[in-house]
Amino acid sequence: MVDRSVRPPTLIRIITLRIALFAALAMAIQAALVFADYYFDNKQLATLMIERETAELSKGFERRHDEAPYKLPHDLHRYGIRGGFYITRIRTPSGQILYTNCDARCDNHLLPQEVNPPDLWSRMLSDGKPLAVAGGKTYEIHGDKIFVEIAILHDSDGIMWAVIGREFADHLATPMAIMLFFVLGGTLLSIRQALRPVAKAAQEAGHLDPLDPSHLINQTSMPREIADLAAAVNRSLARIGALMKSQRLFTTAVAHEIRTPLAMMKLELGNIEHPRARKIEADLDALADFVGQITALGRLESADRAVFQQVDLAKLADWVVADIAPLVYDRDHTIAYSNLGAGSIEGHAPLLADALRNLVENATKHTPDGTTIEVVAGPGPRLTVKDDAGIFDAPAEPPFGDLKADHMGIGLEIVRRITALHGGRMEIEVDPGRCTATTLLFDQPKS
Repeated sequence: MVDRSVRPPTLIRIITLRIALFAALAMAIQAALVFADYYFDNKQLATLMIERETAELSKGFERRHDEAPYKLPHDLHRYGIRGGFYITRIRTPSGQILYTNCDARCDNHLLPQEVNPPDLWSRMLSDGKPLAVAGGKTYEIHGDKIFVEIAILHDSDGIMWAVIGREFADHLATPMAIMLFFVLGGTLLSIRQALRPVAKAAQEAGHLDPLDPSHLINQTSMPREIADLAAAVNRSLARIGALMKSQRLFTTAVAHEIRTPLAMMKLELGNIEHPRARKIEADLDALADFVGQITALGRLESADRAVFQQVDLAKLADWVVADIAPLVYDRDHTIAYSNLGAGSIEGHAPLLADALRNLVENATKHTPDGTTIEVVAGPGPRLTVKDDAGIFDAPAEPPFGDLKADHMGIGLEIVRRITALHGGRMEIEVDPGRCTATTLLFDQPKS
């Protein structure tokens, strides 16, 4: 059996996961390309390292000129060590040294002080990774040209990897994150808007009645592919409705055809004076009653909701009691009627009368002689049938195939369906030996 507690994932979740998966795959491929582009191009990587380090060193200039115009940034302590792996010299075009941690190695790796350096230069000091490079860049600070030169003899602080990481962020992570945000956001918003009529149709589908041709799934504003599915469902509903109506009409027609032969058989049996004839007459009465129930069920299933009108429950109950009273008294029972201020509802009067009549007949058939039956209309939109026997032995929801003509099950099932058709419910209360009360509660009172 299908586990209904396990709900399938939503379309939005599926698409979100797919977009995220392919975005991650695209980022992985792009990351590999970016890594290969920078990692294996030593010349470009060396230039980027020079640009990064000189830019960070240039941040040490204060905005005012004083005795110490330059102060090494605190996060560049590696350039504050003499004899270390990171060498720098910051000077003006006139040769004035603003800052340096140079030793004799400056003459080996940096440009001579009398040389006016280009805007950007770099050269490799050794092959292999991590890179060892030297170079410099010219900056204009407070209107003056400043030459910032460095040499990285051994990249123990991972400047190369920091440069590659920044290129990842600048050329991959940030653009891809922005693109993913807008693509995913736009896609999910579009899907949500496209599925809004579908969600509404799903709610409507739970209340569709195949017997009502006006009950169809609304295809307005649906995407074409889903609208085609909705149209196919509507066609299937139309075929199901036609099939069910034809079956109900056939059942009702057969029931009507049987009633006449049954009446004739009972008439003929009345001329036979024999105890067995009386037994057959009782069986024929039960069979005729069952046929009547089938006819009522067929009328219920083929009822047109479009013809519902205002029904005064008090007048309806009064009429049913007057109509069925002779049968009740014939079976040595008594019946009473009281109106407690019943309301009116939109409904089908013959079907409601069938429901009330079924309840009275059940109370008559399944209680001892001398039982008092009371029909109460109200208060409000409700009808109640009580008896003082306090007996109830029918199942609450009997399987239709197990119903028998001499049992109240089919009658209660008809009553339950009629009540549900009118937007109500049936409630049964039993006080054994004292009272049985069956109430039809309608949730659509009309003023």
